[in-house]
Amino acid sequence: MEETSGIHFRRMQLHAGYAFFEVPAGLAAAGWRILSSWGAAHLRRRREARLREEFRGMSDHFLKDIGLTRGDIDRMFR
Repeated sequence: MEETSGIHFRRMQLHAGYAFFEVPAGLAAAGWRILSSWGAAHLRRRREARLREEFRGMSDHFLKDIGLTRGDIDRMFR
């Protein structure tokens, strides 16, 4: 009986050690994924803003040549 309870206690210790390291590591990984997705969204918005400004800087004639009007510019980025 003593040996069985000793094994049980050791298993509990191992499980607690696992939780001590794995739970924070899992939380850190989840946090990193969230920050990464926010960063990617931020970069996408900046790139779209640059493109939008570039299109707005084009002449009406050039926009017409590529099949766009001024009103199409904002619709492209929705």
